[in-house]
Amino acid sequence: MTSMPVHRCECAKCRTHKPYADRAYHHQINLFLSRLNEPQRRWFAALEALHIGHGGQRLLAHITGLSPMTIRRGCRELKSSLAPCPDKGLRAPGGGRLALDVEDPELEAVLETLLAAETAGDPMGQRPKAKRSSLRALSARLAAVGHPASRTTVAKLLRKMDYSPKANARRAEGRQASPLQRNDQFEHITAQREQFTGRGDPIISVDTKKRALYVFQGHER
Repeated sequence: MTSMPVHRCECAKCRTHKPYADRAYHHQINLFLSRLNEPQRRWFAALEALHIGHGGQRLLAHITGLSPMTIRRGCRELKSSLAPCPDKGLRAPGGGRLALDVEDPELEAVLETLLAAETAGDPMGQRPKAKRSSLRALSARLAAVGHPASRTTVAKLLRKMDYSPKANARRAEGRQASPLQRNDQFEHITAQREQFTGRGDPIISVDTKKRALYVFQGHER
């Protein structure tokens, strides 16, 4: 049986550079899945998800790259003792439809271009990059430039590019800022970035949320 490429775990802890006890285990899961056919992959992922319990399906989706819907299907089949699953006609690895980013090799680069003007980093290096657009908005913008992709595909690509799939929602004065207000803020920041880039000036990202202790003339402030 021909093996398929080994998927790289996309769970939050494996995406960091910090030591993580289960990093090797997650790699072994994906290595094992690469030698299985399609139904066997979802059954094994479902088995692991059921063993974990609450949150298991979401975690296994991040680890394996399988969709949550596929893992839920595997859970249903396992709970029914695989009764509705014939052992004939099982699809071999690579026998299904190609992933959209494989069918459209320019998709990731186009998405990265769309995100360039709205990317916010994390100066502390502890969180994925943030962006202001929702999955729905990014999916619509990709379709508008000739690269249609579902929200699930966009979320998968964002994780691969070390972005948080969630939109960066800000709150002002105890209430959520309107989309128009937030858009005006980001358009102003984008214009400033373009001016600085054009002049060759540096652009610095500052995290104002972290509490800091300053000493000024011998007094703590």
